[in-house]
Amino acid sequence: MALVPKQKFSKPLSVVATRIVQEALRDDVELSALTRLAEADPAFALRVVSGVNSSAFALPRKVSDVRQACSLLGIRGLRNLALSLVVSDMIPRGPDGSVLLANSLRRAVAGRLLAEAIGEKQPDEHFTAGLFLEIGLLHAARADIAAAAEVARMPALHRVTYERACGRPEHPTAGAELAATLKLPDALVEAVQNHHAPKPPESALGRVAWTAERVAAVFEGGDVTRNQKTAVEAAQALALHPAATTKLIEKLPALVAETARAFDRDVAAQEDVGKLVADANKRLVELNVNYEQILRRMEQLLSEKEQLTIQLQRANAELANVAATDPLTGLPNRRSFEEAVKRDFARALRNGTAVALVMVDVDHFKKVNDTFGHATGDQVLRAVADVLRSALRTGDIPARFGGEEFVAILPGSDADGGRTVAERIRALLAAHDMPGPNGAFRVTASVGVASASGAACRDAEAAVLARADAALYEAKRSGRNRVVVAQTAQT
Repeated sequence: MALVPKQKFSKPLSVVATRIVQEALRDDVELSALTRLAEADPAFALRVVSGVNSSAFALPRKVSDVRQACSLLGIRGLRNLALSLVVSDMIPRGPDGSVLLANSLRRAVAGRLLAEAIGEKQPDEHFTAGLFLEIGLLHAARADIAAAAEVARMPALHRVTYERACGRPEHPTAGAELAATLKLPDALVEAVQNHHAPKPPESALGRVAWTAERVAAVFEGGDVTRNQKTAVEAAQALALHPAATTKLIEKLPALVAETARAFDRDVAAQEDVGKLVADANKRLVELNVNYEQILRRMEQLLSEKEQLTIQLQRANAELANVAATDPLTGLPNRRSFEEAVKRDFARALRNGTAVALVMVDVDHFKKVNDTFGHATGDQVLRAVADVLRSALRTGDIPARFGGEEFVAILPGSDADGGRTVAERIRALLAAHDMPGPNGAFRVTASVGVASASGAACRDAEAAVLARADAALYEAKRSGRNRVVVAQTAQT
């Protein structure tokens, strides 16, 4: 029988860290007493100096002396550093531990960045609060690292639901109880308890921690675009402008890796938002697997609980939406288009009406990517999607067909109606300023239109799509930035 190797935990910190936390919470504590405690253990003193010089505390100058470090930190800062080291040393090494550590540091760094952005005087307090948000899960990892890591790999905004479905203690409640046992400040206990709550707590520390949870969630599974929108909306409760929140989110991956090194730890490569969106299909498969696990366990353990049934229905709707949506543009994807076009051609056949398809392809899109970079190319594709939405009627269905190619279904439109809509799309796009690294620029598109009506709609969606594609090719061949309409198929 093979032996299961024991999980490698970090070397436990000396009792000095715990003593400093306890002493720093006393009303009559003096900095000199805490400094003497820090000096008493060379290993701890070295980590104090390393921590002070790291981005986690962002002090104005580098130091090499533990007394100077303690002086710069002050009582609160020294307590926060000791707390941070205690939390980081709770987390085991290895792949599962790296996931737990990265999640904790992500919340800590997000908390500090948010606090700095809104002018809080003690941003390190918010760093510590963010680090403690997952303390309930870290404590559970001491007993079962695999189970804790399983929760940590779930999309952040659904973790509590997953814990309920599995019959496990909810980590916010467990973490708050642990923080209270450690006699940590009430505001910190409240922040841990409510970081998954529907609304932010009243305290400033709690509000920042609640927002940091949603900022961290952008990088932790699910629909990246939707998670980023949720984070931006959450930050508005702190009166933070969406552009500032977006910039903050962009900084997060590099700072998390840098902060891990300050704690003498390493975390896996931290992907930025662009890379996460590019990997959306892979993440969708992972989300699908996790969702099926939730479904089986909910049916087994909580089939009679009405509230969890509602949550399951919401998760199902969200999964269906993710599966049907292009993550870059937010339009229906090709799979969704193929379902919709069958439905609308069948309806046109029953009602004896027409249906038109409009194919749109951005001209010289490869040149845009080669000249300005793929980030600008992505912005162009999102702008094309916005133009399609503005140009179409209610009931028309735009979709991203693939690459720089888009398609729209126009129920009830014949060839002339399709031409009108296509010309509107072409003109709007040609007049739209695209944001580029060196200023605004413009692109054009070639458009192909095909339609069918009545009995000609029977099993004809593929043929009509092929004719629209051929018309698009003709628009390209004849000079681009134009609309070509294929001959109508009808009874």
